[in-house]
Amino acid sequence: MRNKRRKQVEAHKKIRRSILFTLGILAVIYLSIALLFGEKGFLRYSKLKSNKAEIQAGIKNMERQNEEIKKQIDKLKKDPNTIEELARDQGLTKDDDEIIYNFKPNEEQQPQ
Repeated sequence: MRNKRRKQVEAHKKIRRSILFTLGILAVIYLSIALLFGEKGFLRYSKLKSNKAEIQAGIKNMERQNEEIKKQIDKLKKDPNTIEELARDQGLTKDDDEIIYNFKPNEEQQPQ
């Protein structure tokens, strides 16, 4: 009787161990999937990191453009020759009797 009871206890322990082992494996699989594909997972993190790098590069580019525009504004405020050149590019004249000629190259003479 004692041997039979002992065998039952051992069988029960084996079943319990296998259930705990299976639950442990399932937990590891779940955590691995969550770490890779979850909302805060590694794949999302790497995508956000690359987006951050692109946005920072865009910010630097815009800052450079802003600096160039500020220089152009300062130049327009301080240099009358720049204003005159810009006005002439727009087709404005300095005097009323001034005539502007626009020469357009013939299609035959354009470099290819």
